[in-house]
Amino acid sequence: MKGKEQDYPTRDTSLIGAAGVHFVVSELSLRGLIALPTIRNTAGVDVVVTNKSGTWHANLQVKCSRSRVGFWPIGEKYNDWVGANNYYVFVRYSPNTGSLEAFLVSSADVARNAGQGLEYAKEKGLKWVPCFYPKKEDLDGLKDKWDGFGKGFAS
Repeated sequence: MKGKEQDYPTRDTSLIGAAGVHFVVSELSLRGLIALPTIRNTAGVDVVVTNKSGTWHANLQVKCSRSRVGFWPIGEKYNDWVGANNYYVFVRYSPNTGSLEAFLVSSADVARNAGQGLEYAKEKGLKWVPCFYPKKEDLDGLKDKWDGFGKGFAS
């Protein structure tokens, strides 16, 4: 709208989260995978992914931000969610492109990263909230992992 500042994307965190989940589902569906969002507020799993034959699956936890953030809060139970088929997809809005971008990380790598953050906070006497803090130099590799996720399993 001309002459009026738009609030895009929305500031409603539940809608931002829903947008992230639906973005992930859409992208995976376009890759030939069956991707199903769970019922809102299902603990742990936001998206269940499988190939058409059911011989491969993954569980995804989606964390989304309306900004170009450098970290994402992950919740207190991150260690309980470590598993071979469990992944996080970190999604953020890029104002430069006007679209969402995604980064894929195994649940074990997220737990390791968060554990390092906890140790650092304890050493410094800081209050700590569990977050995933990727190094800037690692973001391209995590984006590549997202771009390649499910390839070879789609049939």
